[in-house]
Amino acid sequence: MAIAARETNLNDQVYEEVRSRVLTRRHAPGEKLSLHHLASELGVSRSPVHHALTRLVSEGLLTVKARRGYDVTPVTATALAEGYDVRLALELHAAELTVGGLDPSQLSAFRSLLEETGHAISGEQWDGANAAFHEYQIDLARNELLSGFYRELSVNLLMQVIRGGRVEGHSNLVTEHARIVEAFERSDMDGARRAIRAHIETGRRIALDAIERAGGLL
Repeated sequence: MAIAARETNLNDQVYEEVRSRVLTRRHAPGEKLSLHHLASELGVSRSPVHHALTRLVSEGLLTVKARRGYDVTPVTATALAEGYDVRLALELHAAELTVGGLDPSQLSAFRSLLEETGHAISGEQWDGANAAFHEYQIDLARNELLSGFYRELSVNLLMQVIRGGRVEGHSNLVTEHARIVEAFERSDMDGARRAIRAHIETGRRIALDAIERAGGLL
């Protein structure tokens, strides 16, 4: 598969292609990725491939080892559990900074993003809508460092790896999104905490169940 693009877009396009392969498990957990082979297959030089692999290492999707190269990072129960703990802490902190202090336009935008998650059909649509919903929830705190940490949190990407393009429990997840938005609309801090905790635990359970079915590793 050759990638044809202007030089200014080449790094991003190669990154998106390799990232998509990892997230959909076209490259399996533990698989070694060859920079030279990928460059040849994609019809590009080694530079944009190296750029893509480096970005994926920073996201936790790849692991780099001296004299071995790049491996697709296996998803373990421990990594997911720790990631969900951090995600919960970030979302609760953002809620404490925002619930009760939002204007009608912000709440309206939040509800619109909720509706987008309800309309998502494919795994790709869900991933985009779900990410937009939760990133906006964090962005409402108006803390760029907090937003940056949240976007770099690898547990969100690892869930895409686990799902492999599938969406489990879509209607229940949308209902949980609705409970979060409704608590924000009521300026109900306790309700927001409960809704966020419940939603994070649902995601954690789905992830850990998938890993258990796979024998402890994905």
